Formats: sequence, structure tokens, C-alpha cells
Amino acid sequence: MELKERIPYHKPLQFNDPETETLIAKIKEVLKSGMLTNDKYVRELEFMVGDMYGVEYCIATSNCTMGLLICISYLNPPYIQVPMFNWWSDLYILKSLKQRVAWVDVDIETWLPIEAYGGASLYLNTFGNIGKSVREDAIYDSSHCLGAEINEIGLAHVFSLAPTKLVTACEGGLIITNNRELSKYAIEHRDKMCRMSEVHALIGLATLEHLDDVLEWKERVYQYYKSYIPGQFQKIPIHSNFNTIGFLNTENLKIPEFIEVRQYYEPIYDNGIENNTKKIYKQMICLPSYYNAPYVDIVEDILELNNL
Repeated sequence: MELKERIPYHKPLQFNDPETETLIAKIKEVLKSGMLTNDKYVRELEFMVGDMYGVEYCIATSNCTMGLLICISYLNPPYIQVPMFNWWSDLYILKSLKQRVAWVDVDIETWLPIEAYGGASLYLNTFGNIGKSVREDAIYDSSHCLGAEINEIGLAHVFSLAPTKLVTACEGGLIITNNRELSKYAIEHRDKMCRMSEVHALIGLATLEHLDDVLEWKERVYQYYKSYIPGQFQKIPIHSNFNTIGFLNTENLKIPEFIEVRQYYEPIYDNGIENNTKKIYKQMICLPSYYNAPYVDIVEDILELNNL
């Protein structure tokens, strides 16, 4: 039996040789300049993303988690609604701020938060799937969403530039907002505790140039997986950049061992009852979908293993 090469869950976008040489030259320029953080390339990245979304302000941070912390700290609500279907960093933010939380479930089809009408909201746009909060002052955890079409800004959206995102700076975050007071607050706190380096900004700018190609690729992979793999794929009510492509394994499919998958999200809070969050997590399989991932082969291998 032929041993197949392992397919990783994710690979960051690969630059070609000329792009790599240009990037290295700019990094050398930064190292010689003496301005290693929060300078012209960070400003350029902020301008590019702010212009993309037509907002008044875009503030770069060292990571998305710090961007969310700044926004919640600024809003300072008596309590805030947060989905249990979530990544651990949001829980750590809430604990560090000693923030009171009203935990909410998510929709079984879209995997987006089911909010109540009272109280502030930390609204998670799950896996890049854009939803709409009932709150005009919502803070959108849009960590997966850079490149997705966004119409409702709320108080702010915060993007991640971590390695598994469509646009990566190796690490980094971006706050977009039309709120002047929040922008001033964010800049003051960013400058004192979570600046982005010029090197990270350069890598972010380099990957941003490929955004259109990556967006087209991601949607193609989503549609192909959805067409051929039995299971419940995420429903898209408005728009998605398909950053993370997963499905609920309702048919109990076996996945070949050489295909690396992920199971998101382990509930960050347990309310003691059966809910959609637990159901989704138990059945979730997220498949490789990085740029140039062998998605046709992945489908064939899954179907073959399951005699389909």
C-alpha cells in the first residue's frame, strides 16, 4: 500500500523569489533606519486596510487579542454578551479585565452568536462568516475576517494577522472604527503596550497584495468541499472570506490519517445544559484550505476511505 504524503492543516502564503528578495531588502532598510516599530510601514498597512473598508480610523496592534482588549476596556460595559463557541484568547481578555459576561449560544447553521437585546456584545464573526449584531455599539471579533465584505462597523471590528489568517503579518492585529474617541484611546494604549513592528507590517503588506487571489481560492475550495463531502457546512447569510472551512460530520465520515484537520471551538464556558455550541464542537471537522492546498485530492481520499 502506497504511503501518502502528509497534508498539513495550514501553510502560510508562499512568496516567489522576486517578492522574497524585495521583502528582505525592505527588512534590511528597516534594521538600518533605527525605527523598528510603529513607523511608516505600519502607517501604510493601516491606510491600506482603512481605505479598503472606508472607515475613518485603522489602528495596528501587536496582535488581535490586544486590539479586542483595548476596545472592551474603552467601552467598559456593566456586562457583555460573548458566545461560548469561541477561541480561548477572548476568555483570557475577559478574565484580565474582570469583565462580567452573559454567555450566549450560537446558531446551529451559521455558527454565529444568538444575542439578547440587552447589554453590550462581543460578536464573533465565526471563521470569517459575517453576521450582524443587534447592538449598534457591538465590538466585532473579526479575527478571521480580513478581506470579507463588511457593512456594519458597530463600535469596531478587530482583525487578526496571525499565521492561519488570509492576510498574515506573522502576528498582528488591526482595529477599524469610525469612533474618534475610541481611536484616540486605542492609539494611546497601543503606543504604550502593544506596538506592531515594521517587519511584521512589511510581511502584512506583502501578503495583502495577494488578497484577491486568496479570496477567490478560498471560496472555490468551500464550494467544492460542500458539493462533494456529505455533512453540514456553514451557512453564509451575508458574506464570508471562508478563512476556516469546516463541516459538521453528521455522516460519521472517517478522515485519512495523513490529512491534518482541526476541531474548533472547544466551548470556553459550560452552562451545564446541552446546547448548539456543544453539538457543533462534537461534530466539527475543519479541513485544509490554504492557498494551493490539494483540495481535489483531499475529497477523493476522504470519499475513497469511506467507500463513497
